[in-house]
Amino acid sequence: MTIKQLLVGALSVGALVGIAGCGGSSAGSTPTPSGGFSLPSIPGLGNNSGKSAPAASSLLSVSDVQNISGDSSVAPLSGACSSTTCIYSDTAGSGGGGGVIFVQPFPGAFGQAALQSAIAAALAGQASSGGGSAQSVSGLGSGAIKEIDTNSATYAFVKDNYLVVINVTSGTKSGSDMDSQVQAAAQKVAGSI
Repeated sequence: MTIKQLLVGALSVGALVGIAGCGGSSAGSTPTPSGGFSLPSIPGLGNNSGKSAPAASSLLSVSDVQNISGDSSVAPLSGACSSTTCIYSDTAGSGGGGGVIFVQPFPGAFGQAALQSAIAAALAGQASSGGGSAQSVSGLGSGAIKEIDTNSATYAFVKDNYLVVINVTSGTKSGSDMDSQVQAAAQKVAGSI
């Protein structure tokens, strides 16, 4: 799964949330990383959960992504980290590693079942393009799923009032090789929010 596909998936979740009638205002301005991507803001979601999670970059750090991907040249993209999202990439272009963390609060009144369905639909829609398939995962929160592709591993789950998506890619490791490490990172995130 590419970063662009992951962001499209996150936006798909946002569209499904909007259709479900969550309402509200957007999460705010959207910084633009140097790679030409726009960070997703999901309309209707915001900081209405009553508490705040640690910053995305502290939940999945650059050293986490470097260790998991096996690429020491991975760094946060300029302008691509906010309190809810951080995009990492190999800035030297030599190792092909990278990662994304997306930690979006949502209103407590919004049904978790609908959000879980949106996660499953967003990742399942991307599965065929990367050769992976979404599978259920236990121990991370509600509705946790993972998708392991040829060179990436993605975990998505709902914990308390947060939607969390973690993706790590590598130019030297397979998604299967990174699966347990990304799962451990997801468990660390789940324990921190």
